Amino acid sequence: MSDTNTSGSAPVKKNITRRDVLAMAGCGVAGLVVGGALASWGVTQESIASGRIELRTTPTKMIVTDRARCSGCQRCEMMCTLKNDGRVCQHIARVRVWDNYYWGKSADTGDGSFGDGKGACEFTVEHCKQCADAQCVKYCPVHAIYADEKTGARTVDTKKCIGCGMCSQACPWNMPRVDTETGVSTKCISCGRCAEQCPNGAIQFIDWQDIAQKIIDEGIVRTTTAVTA
Repeated sequence: MSDTNTSGSAPVKKNITRRDVLAMAGCGVAGLVVGGALASWGVTQESIASGRIELRTTPTKMIVTDRARCSGCQRCEMMCTLKNDGRVCQHIARVRVWDNYYWGKSADTGDGSFGDGKGACEFTVEHCKQCADAQCVKYCPVHAIYADEKTGARTVDTKKCIGCGMCSQACPWNMPRVDTETGVSTKCISCGRCAEQCPNGAIQFIDWQDIAQKIIDEGIVRTTTAVTA
């Protein structure tokens, strides 16, 4: 984000992190939601309570997935592997849609993706949760998964990984996957390629700097705590 903006308020300093924003606002992420600071990105109490919106945070990004916007096209999966693995291989995609398709209880129930039941065209977009106490990290026998210093994302060191699959088994959401071609584990590093390529805006990677600017513009925080010196 640049040092200038068109809103007339002072610009926030560069390299704002999650910790900076929450300190500036004097509340947690839940407080930002309740206060309406994230509404312009579709994040409200109602959208979260309904299950439409899922919110995840890393030190540098807020990741928002919107079930109502996902058409199930799987472009995110394809683009993820194309960028990170050099080929399209949705089995090892770091973002998952296909795994969460709901086809209905049976052919004649009228529910699921082929029926007319409520939510028939809403698909769950699953991301790595980037857990603070990550089980994949804890159970890796060779300590091949670490937190990237810049992004905070849990990342696989491919030189150390032995492809045992313990990270996948330990993860409650089965997010890491062992690539059978390379013999090492793959997992999300919050690169944002899936969001860039989603045709419907179902995935958003929002910079904390943009959120900081929003709470300044709306008067949620004093600008003196965040403006460039």
